[in-house]
Amino acid sequence: MSVKRVNMSFNNILLFTDLDGTLLNKKTFEFRAALNLIKNCISKGINIIPNSSKTDLELDEICENLDIPKVYISENGSCIHGLNYLSKKLNEKICLSRNKETIFKNFSDNINFKLQKKCLILENETLQNQIEVLGLPKNKISKAMNRKFSMPFIFSGNKEEEVELKNNVKKHGLNIQFGGRVLSLGDRVSKGNAMMRFISLLSNETKKNYVSICVGDNENDFDMLDKCDYPCLVKNGPLKKINFKNQCVVSKKEAPDGWVEVVNKTLNIIKKLEVNE
Repeated sequence: MSVKRVNMSFNNILLFTDLDGTLLNKKTFEFRAALNLIKNCISKGINIIPNSSKTDLELDEICENLDIPKVYISENGSCIHGLNYLSKKLNEKICLSRNKETIFKNFSDNINFKLQKKCLILENETLQNQIEVLGLPKNKISKAMNRKFSMPFIFSGNKEEEVELKNNVKKHGLNIQFGGRVLSLGDRVSKGNAMMRFISLLSNETKKNYVSICVGDNENDFDMLDKCDYPCLVKNGPLKKINFKNQCVVSKKEAPDGWVEVVNKTLNIIKKLEVNE
């Protein structure tokens, strides 16, 4: 395992975190148990950056609730927001994806119609169905559905057909990612690639070397976890054995307590490395 050294001020740590099932409880979306640790991280100079499938409107609200700056990556790596908060010369918004309309036209024109018919696009469903699928209250649905780069859907086909769909989509320069509840059609972007772009842009501008901690719970987080210096996995049902580039800290509890568990463990690992250096 290769590790980066961190000075004890912690102000060169970037903590990228998924939300649903990672920081927010997967059923209740509760996060209060993590608020003290979030406050402590911010006071030490650690930047907490949500990296989520959620929309910019949802993430703006969550950042306000967590009392952190509106610096985040939205829609599974589609767009970076708020880099100008960390360095004034950087852009407020950097889009890595084509727009949703272009993506859907590509999908409609090129993917087998039989497979398309088995994709239940969530934005075309009734409000009640959207509530049931996403598990969100009525007043949260409009922000969740206000997508610029991706289209959540439910696939009614079998596993073989799902693999065929993913392969066909990939051939045409698109991507299907699985979040906690639904599949999502989008551009060839990922949380991991967006994170690396984020770090590169910030490092080039500030001339600082950054250390990345990443926290996730699901397969659409694995790319991000594999690319970071300190990967953390929050328990969310049965855990698969995953081999990341660096040793992964795994929680025994689910979110939000599991988030607190893995972040504290990782910060303690970093402290010990500094003491022993």
